[in-house]
Amino acid sequence: MVGLTRKERDRLLRQNDILQAAERVFAIKGYHKATIQDIAKEAQYAVGTIYLYFKDKEALYLQLIEKKLKDLSSEIKKEVNKVGGPKEKIQVLVRKQLAYFEEHQDFFKIYFLEREGLRWGARDRISKETVNKFEEYINYLTRLLKEAQDDSLIRQDIDTKRLAYVLASMLNGVIIPWLKGVCRREKITDMADFILEVFFKGVEQRP
Repeated sequence: MVGLTRKERDRLLRQNDILQAAERVFAIKGYHKATIQDIAKEAQYAVGTIYLYFKDKEALYLQLIEKKLKDLSSEIKKEVNKVGGPKEKIQVLVRKQLAYFEEHQDFFKIYFLEREGLRWGARDRISKETVNKFEEYINYLTRLLKEAQDDSLIRQDIDTKRLAYVLASMLNGVIIPWLKGVCRREKITDMADFILEVFFKGVEQRP
């Protein structure tokens, strides 16, 4: 918030308060049953105040999804930047991604279960935003994998861009079924060691 006026800072803080309240309400009631009145009550703002920041419930929901995707990306990068070696960076990325979905599981369960019930325009916007963020994520992951390859941790014959999609698919293949209740594990973070072991054994240099 450096460089912002006090009025701009106050506006961002109120907007963030509303988004946090909306996340809690959507997680409990779901998108379709939640109302602006519910969100206003949770945020401790007047209903009219909510409409000063968001046109309607759908606009609020869409911005919340965009925020969650942005937060996921920034939190992963923040944690990765704390370690030095390329293998450690990949380990941190996997653990942080699983931990983020575990921490925000109530909201993401609603997101995956109810997104088909949104009107087409909203689904299209979410899809485009998700694709854009996913491509940014893949490019970032590709750079980390290239560092590992340059450090002889990954075979030279492997295309790191393709490998990034493989690792992302491994993570999504665990996260999405867990959120939908297909996987019975209580904590998805318990899967981190298994995913990392399978991944690195498959790509490591061969004697």
